[in-house]
Amino acid sequence: MWRYQMAVKGSEQELRWLNQQAQRGQLLRRIRGNWYQFQKTATRYQVFSEYVSGNVATEIDDQHTPFKLLARLQLTKPAVQVIYTGTAQTELQGARVDRQDAPLQLKIALAQRGHLLNVMNIRLVVGLILAVIVISLNVSDNVASWGMLAWLLFTFYPAWQASRLHKQANALRVITQQYDDAWRPTMHVFLKNMSTELDTEKVAGLGAWVYVGQDHHGMYWYDLKTLASAAEIKQSLQPIVGDSVSVSIVSWLGLAPIGFV
Repeated sequence: MWRYQMAVKGSEQELRWLNQQAQRGQLLRRIRGNWYQFQKTATRYQVFSEYVSGNVATEIDDQHTPFKLLARLQLTKPAVQVIYTGTAQTELQGARVDRQDAPLQLKIALAQRGHLLNVMNIRLVVGLILAVIVISLNVSDNVASWGMLAWLLFTFYPAWQASRLHKQANALRVITQQYDDAWRPTMHVFLKNMSTELDTEKVAGLGAWVYVGQDHHGMYWYDLKTLASAAEIKQSLQPIVGDSVSVSIVSWLGLAPIGFV
């Protein structure tokens, strides 16, 4: 049985989904792009994945290890293999390993996102060429309308998939603090009842801070270029500034309410 799933290869999200399938008796067998092949099994398996560089031997002896080789996937950007294994031993199924491979996951997510955007562009150009041909053939308006709708759905579906990967890539950027070539929206952070300026070094992991100004009543205003959400910013700031300080965040999508400052 084949199933379609869009996920960063080797990520925790993908692994969680694969283990959900394994709990239903569907064990991973093969991967082709975003298509996953499963086989039925009556044995309960726990699935694991890991990245292996191309110059490392990846032969796994199923006869002498508790782990069964399920599938392997060769990636080109970056050039690594993703090895998927599974074990039926209950004492190993609860094991959790912090692989600290977020930087590699980020590279894979960006490569997958770029591929989907390229697919969208190709479909857009091909669709325009077909549209010109259809118009020249004087096809009925009803057929042309349905054809246009199908073309739009077919073209922008990869863009929707790319947007999902974009969110995962943003989360990985926050974890890795790698913002190269990334556009970060500016969040406006207001701190009320502050006795002194914010020590931005303590929250540098959120993004790039810029001091904007202050008033005579303990209100400080900062602009923060970040990929973190307003809730994440407030959650990180509150323990540092204390409960007596009011933290207000205005999204980059809107202006401050009238009379706020």
